[in-house]
Amino acid sequence: MHHEAYKIYIVFMLYFSELENKQVVTTDGIVIGKLDDLIFLLNGKPKLSKLVIKTKTGKVIISSESLQKFNAVVRIAKYYVQTELGENELFVKKNILDKQIIDISGNKIVRANDVILQEQINLDTKAYECYISGVDIGSLGILRRLKLEDSVLKTLRLIGVNLVSKFLSWGDIQPLDLMRGSITVKTEETKLQNMRPEDLADYLEKTDELNVRKFLKILDKKFATNVISNLNINYQRALFQHWKPDKSASILEMIDPEETVDILLTLTKKRKEEILSAMDPENQIKLRQLIALSKTPIGKKITTEYMVASPTNTVDEILAKIKKETGEYSFFASVYVINNIGQLVGVFNPHDLLMQRGDTPVYKFMVQNLIEIRMTTPIEIAVNKLLRYHLPALPVVDNDRHILGIITFDHVADFIRQKMK
Repeated sequence: MHHEAYKIYIVFMLYFSELENKQVVTTDGIVIGKLDDLIFLLNGKPKLSKLVIKTKTGKVIISSESLQKFNAVVRIAKYYVQTELGENELFVKKNILDKQIIDISGNKIVRANDVILQEQINLDTKAYECYISGVDIGSLGILRRLKLEDSVLKTLRLIGVNLVSKFLSWGDIQPLDLMRGSITVKTEETKLQNMRPEDLADYLEKTDELNVRKFLKILDKKFATNVISNLNINYQRALFQHWKPDKSASILEMIDPEETVDILLTLTKKRKEEILSAMDPENQIKLRQLIALSKTPIGKKITTEYMVASPTNTVDEILAKIKKETGEYSFFASVYVINNIGQLVGVFNPHDLLMQRGDTPVYKFMVQNLIEIRMTTPIEIAVNKLLRYHLPALPVVDNDRHILGIITFDHVADFIRQKMK
C-alpha cells in the first residue's frame, strides 16, 4: 500500500512592524543595511519573494531565497543576489500598509494598520518560506507600529481595560488599488454587492476615475448604478463624459430623473445632447423639460442659517452647541455633519440626538444616505424632493459636496402657491 509522506512544519507568526528597520546581516557578519520593505507575490497564498534593504548608498532588492530567518536581525546568505520587482509582485509597506481594503466577509471597508506574516520551516528539509496571512485592522496594530503596544496595554490593564486584536485573513480581504493604481479583482465580487452603495462610492472617490470605471465593470448593473448615484458630481461628470452615449443613457435612465438632471447639467452641451438622444423618447421629453427649468435661480431661496457638526462630536457636545448657537435661528430642524475637509457626509435631527447616550459619537447614528440639491437644481425639483421625502429642509451643495446653505419648505411656499393658482 502506498503511503503519502507527511510534511511537518514549525510555524511562527510575526508582524511587519516588528521587522521594519531591523539590521540585515550576512551569515559572515557583514551588515548590509536595514530592512525597508518586503515584496510578495499577489496570489491566493501570497508568498514572500524579495526583501528591500536600505543601504548607505540607496535601496537594493534581494531574493527571499537568500533569507535565512527573521530574528533579532534579518539574517541572509553570504552570497546574495540582487534583483528587481517582478510581474504580479507588490510591496507590503508601499501597497498595503495604511491602505483601505474591502472586507468581503464583513461587507465593509477597513484600514490595514499592520501586516501579519507566517514563517514555515520544514523539519525534514529545513526549507524556509514566509507568507502574508492577513492584516491587523485594530488599534493594536497602530500601537505596535508606534512601539507603544506594551506600555499602553500595561496601563490599560491597570484600569481594567483590555484591547482586543482585530485581524482579517488574506482570504477575507479584497485588495483594491494595489497594483500600481489598478484594481485587482478576486472571484468573490458577489459579496461586494452586499455592501452599502454609499460606502463603495466613498472608497472609490479616494482613487481615480480610471479605477472607478474598472471597478464598476465587475458589479451588477443595478448595484453599479446605485454606486454611481452616490459618487461626487465630479466623478459622475468624468464617467458620463467618457462612456459612450448609449451606455450613459442606459445608466442614467435607471437613476432618479432629478439626480440625472444634476449630472447632465455638468456635461458639455454636445455630450448632453448625445446622451439625451440615446434615451427612450418619453424619458428624453421629461428630462428636457426639467433641464429647461434649471434656469430658475435657487440661490435666492437658500439660507446660511444652519448648524454643522463633526462625525466625532458626542451627543453632549452637540447639545451644548445647539444651546449656544441656535438661539437666534428662525428655523432649526437638522444638524448637518461635515468631515475634516468640509464635505457633507451625514445629517440627523434633534429627536435622533435625544434618543442617544451622551457619550455617543455622531457617526454612530447620523443618516448617511443624504438627499441634497445644487445651485443648478430647478426649484420644481427641490419642491418635489421636500414633498416626496417629507423633509423640513434640503442642503444645497457644490460639486465637491461642500454645503453652501439650506432651502426650507418656507422658502418655496410662495413658489408652490403661484403654481396652484
